[in-house]
Amino acid sequence: MRTAGTCGQARTGGAELSGHPPLPSLYSRESGEAGSPPGAPASGQRRAYPMPGAGELFRATLFIAAYVFVDWLSYLQPALQLGITPWNPQTGVALAYLIWQGPRGAIAVALAALLSEVVVRDVPAGSIAAITTSIWIAIAYSALAVFLRRKGPAALVPTPADAARFVAAGLGATLLVGAGFIAIMLAMGALPENVALGGVARYWVGDFNGVLTLTPLLMWARSWRAGLASLRARWREALLQFVALGFTMWIIFGLLADEALRFFYPLFVPMIWLALRWGVVGAVVGALAIQLGLALMVKDIGVAPPLFELQFLMLTLNLTALLLGATVSERQRAQAQLRERDEALARAMRFATAGEMASALTHELNQPITALVSYLRAAEILAAPGGSADARLPDTLGKAAQEAIRASAVLRRLRDFYSTGQAACSPLSLAALCQSVGATFHERLRRAGVQLTSSVSPELPPVAGDPTQLEIVLHNLVANAIDSIAAAGAGAGRIEIAATRRGDMVRLSVTDSGPGVAADVAARVFEPFVTTKPGGMGLGLAISRSLLRAQGGDLEYTIDEAAGGACFVVALPLALAHD
Repeated sequence: MRTAGTCGQARTGGAELSGHPPLPSLYSRESGEAGSPPGAPASGQRRAYPMPGAGELFRATLFIAAYVFVDWLSYLQPALQLGITPWNPQTGVALAYLIWQGPRGAIAVALAALLSEVVVRDVPAGSIAAITTSIWIAIAYSALAVFLRRKGPAALVPTPADAARFVAAGLGATLLVGAGFIAIMLAMGALPENVALGGVARYWVGDFNGVLTLTPLLMWARSWRAGLASLRARWREALLQFVALGFTMWIIFGLLADEALRFFYPLFVPMIWLALRWGVVGAVVGALAIQLGLALMVKDIGVAPPLFELQFLMLTLNLTALLLGATVSERQRAQAQLRERDEALARAMRFATAGEMASALTHELNQPITALVSYLRAAEILAAPGGSADARLPDTLGKAAQEAIRASAVLRRLRDFYSTGQAACSPLSLAALCQSVGATFHERLRRAGVQLTSSVSPELPPVAGDPTQLEIVLHNLVANAIDSIAAAGAGAGRIEIAATRRGDMVRLSVTDSGPGVAADVAARVFEPFVTTKPGGMGLGLAISRSLLRAQGGDLEYTIDEAAGGACFVVALPLALAHD
């Protein structure tokens, strides 16, 4: 930003706009203070400003030095009597400093603006115009910084709404600063009236460009470690992008230097590439690189109309980079949140699966453990002292060992499933599987007064599947059928298990004589947490279908046309199809 001297050596400038939404955030909605700039008050609290300490004075000194140095580098082609240049990056530096320091940083900004006039343009230090405009710049941009500190972005990754707010606030503030600056110069007779309007426009665009480019980048700089880690992971891509950017700039400003402004638009291609791959940070860094290239070529361009055209080309590029980068960053943040939710849901489903597996495991282990206990007690009786050796003892102990091995196999398959997440598919007989499941429900069926019949032929070809998981699925379907019949209170009920072969698949149906699934629930019956049971979790059918699909099968729901009850159909691939 620039202040002005009295004898035609005025300096253009405007302090800085703050809080660029696309880059880092200034506040954290969650914590009130976390993520806020140094010195920012907690939400709802008024900030007290003590006397500055040595650390604050040191930061102010560094800021003033940086401000003057950046202004000196960018002072390439002054226009009018005010030394206005196409790009005022020191404005962006000042605004970032004001956001970090708060209103008390205005003193350092005013001193920096005045010192810059003296050092860069040789304006007398006692110039009333230079002092007045420096104070005006500091006050105006401090007010903007206060607004941005209160209304600024609340997340580390900004949104397009944050970017739009920042652009609107920056546009209004820089225009106000430019108008006030020119008005002061007119009042002091340091500027002819016929160039006032053009001076406001050029001053405003120069400051606005500086704010759009540097303020977001400086605000993001506090998170440089995360950016450096990302750059290390994708440094080849970043190098290729900036090579493309440099090559494009060489073509435009080297080979086509005389008509560079006419062929400015190809620069949008590498800039858009950077924004799409790196979000708002990449977009602003790319825009900064282009700004530097444009600033260096200003000396070869005419002073009047070309300067104004160049300013607006820069402004268009900066706005495009900012808004596009903010949109991409918001999308990246949404994708990251979606991945986190998917992972959380996956963890929840794993725990839910563990509950269902534990329930089925209880039934699965009940038989071998009960048999094992019976055989061991029989063996104890047969081996009682005082009697002759019983020939049945070895056979009894062998049966006990078989039951122990069976229980161990169940536990092993469960462990393998949780460690790998994959099913251990093997050829198995559906008839034997259905008979085993039916046996586990014998007592429960008797108490409920429900008859279970299985018409699965032993001649049916074996299917490919995990025995433990398939037993869980069948156990869940039969248990649901019993609960449905019992809830209807219609007396004796019927459950029928049947299987048919269709091509390379076997369709196993579990049909009951209950009331079926309600019409409003049928379309969502396989969704998690959808249930008609008062104490149910609504996970059994969802998990069952997931287990079947992991084995190349599926689970469907239809209505039994004969009895009107529910009919769940399990589709399983034949074992031959996997050979």
